[in-house]
Formats: sequence, C-alpha cells, structure tokens
Amino acid sequence: MFIGIVAFLISLIMFFLFSDKTKFQLYVTTGYIGIILALITDLLMFVYPLWNYPGSKIEKFMIQLLNGFGLYFVVIYFFLQFLPKRQTLLTMIRYIVYWSLFSISLELLFLYIGFIEHGLWWNILYSYIADWLLFITFYLHHRWISGYSILNEY
Repeated sequence: MFIGIVAFLISLIMFFLFSDKTKFQLYVTTGYIGIILALITDLLMFVYPLWNYPGSKIEKFMIQLLNGFGLYFVVIYFFLQFLPKRQTLLTMIRYIVYWSLFSISLELLFLYIGFIEHGLWWNILYSYIADWLLFITFYLHHRWISGYSILNEY
C-alpha cells in the first residue's frame, strides 16, 4: 500500500510541475477513458487474476484507485501532451516504442519490488503488447475527440 501511495504522490507532483494545464480540457477526456479502462481491468482481476497487488481486499482496491487516478492518468496525459508535432507513421511508431518502454520499465520495477505480481499465464511480454494497444487506442481516441474541441490545433 505504501508503494501505491508513493507512486500516486510522485505522479501528482510530476503532473503539477510538468503538465501543460492550458490543454487540460483537450487531454482530460482521454485520461478519463484510461482511468475507466484501468478500473475495469483491475475489477476483472478479482475474477480472473492475471496480475495481483499484495495486501487485503481494501488495500488492493485502494491501490487500484491510486493507480487509476494517479499513475495511469498522468502517463496518458503526458503521452498526449508530448505528441510529436509531425505525426507520420514512423514518428508515431517511434513515439509509442518510447512510451511502451517507459511503461514496461515501471512494471518491471514494480514486479522487482513486489508491488505487483503476475498470475496465471500473464507475463511481461503480454504487458508490453497491451501497452502498445493502449497507447494506440489513447492516441486514436485523442485524435477523434480533439476534432470536437475548440482547443483543436490540428
């Protein structure tokens, strides 16, 4: 639980220090989609435990909330905030590689310190593939939703 609180606080500090708050309305909807997906998948883990957080049920629930509203939201926000100006297929592939490597590095750290455990058949390769799918989904959702925003720069 302590690690979850620390990760949440670090996420908030990073958000307040480095986020472009003038674009909050442009990025927040996709961030909320990420929170919803995180909470749904974490709830499914009670039925089909592909990964697990150590602790009691209330501690697991609190960790899931802290991750969703802290770490996941901030990572998605920064992913969108730092999108390349020129978004060709090659630049976006490279960009998603960087963000996937960052995400998988965090997961490896959390696995190493025991904050998360893989279960059943889940492993780090599946996490990496899932990161790719999620970042592509967040990018496409952002492109779609930003077409309806008055802050649209595209």
